[in-house]
Formats: sequence, C-alpha cells, structure tokens
Amino acid sequence: MLVNKMPGLTVAVLLLCGCNVDRGKKVDAQLLDFETSDRAEMFFKNVRQSNYVTEEDRNAGVYIYSHKDLVGDTLSAFVPTIVFNWRQDRAYVMLNWQEDFADLTEITVTAASDSLPEAQIRYYQGNMREQLDFSVGLYNAIADNRVLRIQHNGSERPLFGSRQSQEAFRVTFYDYLRLTGWF
Repeated sequence: MLVNKMPGLTVAVLLLCGCNVDRGKKVDAQLLDFETSDRAEMFFKNVRQSNYVTEEDRNAGVYIYSHKDLVGDTLSAFVPTIVFNWRQDRAYVMLNWQEDFADLTEITVTAASDSLPEAQIRYYQGNMREQLDFSVGLYNAIADNRVLRIQHNGSERPLFGSRQSQEAFRVTFYDYLRLTGWF
C-alpha cells in the first residue's frame, strides 16, 4: 500500500492540511470564552509551541508564550502573549504595552482601507476580556487588509513596527483562537 511506503509524505500532508490558516475568517468576540480543550492544548504543544519563547510560573500555574518574532520588539506599541493556565484549562491573550503607552487608560487605533470606511478600535485598560475584545478588533482589521495606526501624544504612528511584527501578532492571536476552540 502506498501510504505505508511513504509515511513522511503522509505526515507532511496531514500537517499542512491541519495548519491551514483561514486568513479572511472574522471572529465574533461575543462567542469567545477562555476555555481550552485537551485536543487544542496538544496541538499547540506539538505543532505551534516551537514558534514561541516559553516561560513558566509554577506558583500561578501558567505558561506564558511570546512569539519569537516579537521578542525584543520595541517599535510596536505592544507585544501580545498567550497565557495558558494549566490548572484551570483556560487561556488568555495579554497585551504587554511599551513604556510610552503603559500609563494610558484609553487607546485608539485607526483602521484604514482604500475599499472600506475608516474604523476606530478602542482599548480601555482593564481585565482580560478588554484585552481579548481589543485583540479581536485588530485581528479582524488585519483580515480586511487595513492599515493600523495608533494615536499617541497628538499624532499617529504605525501600531506595529514592521510587517513581520504585524504578522507575528496575527499568528499569535490565531494560535490563541485555536487554543480556545474558535478554529
């Protein structure tokens, strides 16, 4: 049988099909919760975790995942991390704001496009739900190919320091969505 003679090819095809990213799929923040499943956790650990720097806080019972392409990024306004609470089988997206933005309680991001009306995505400093809702807005804007700019000190600047940083945010949030069962 051909499958038995080519196990490497079979595994590669399965991984490629299993890792297909639907870049245009929109996310409804109201349908999201923070629950994870054993299946999603195993997929993340076996397939996706290698793209992240991992820290463990045993006292809190969490793993903190930072995308390797974002470690040391000082040009983006924030660096997202996935916080996985293995005691409660819950995961959170946490936004680590750069020093210039850390004291702000409200942040506005402009999402512009040639083909869509300009939109405002607002972040109000708060709990994990606020961070999730803001991240959903950014993820959906990226899916629409919008240009994201942050307002700060009376001017606007790019939200992300580079295309690579924006893509690393998109991938991080996609991995978070997969970990919590959206995909």
